[in-house]
Amino acid sequence: MRPMLAPVLALVLALAEPSAEPAAAFAHAGPTPPPHGYPAIKSVAISATDVHPGRSVHGAVETSDNVHYVEARIEYRALALHEDGPGKFSITYKVPWWIPPWLRHGYTLQIIARSVDGVETVREIPIMVR
Repeated sequence: MRPMLAPVLALVLALAEPSAEPAAAFAHAGPTPPPHGYPAIKSVAISATDVHPGRSVHGAVETSDNVHYVEARIEYRALALHEDGPGKFSITYKVPWWIPPWLRHGYTLQIIARSVDGVETVREIPIMVR
């Protein structure tokens, strides 16, 4: 045997021998979940989906306990909801008294919940500004 092949052959034989330790088993395939789990929006309640100028809109959101921030977003405007307790958020918003006619149409209200790990989940609700 050539002297150069001896170390290579020894390495191949060492790798071919069965190991005393079993191989690690993977619990799932795909990306690793965040340490505190994925956020979840359990329920969303809103006082009105037909919004009128000068009136107040109230909302409540229930999430999983790992969520510590929820916001309501319409296009580029966002408002943070108040955290009432673990997984419980609320908001009260007074619609401006004057809305120009070209802004009175349908929108998509996004409820965005962010976990302590920075993972987001979104629920969309259609609303109409009259």
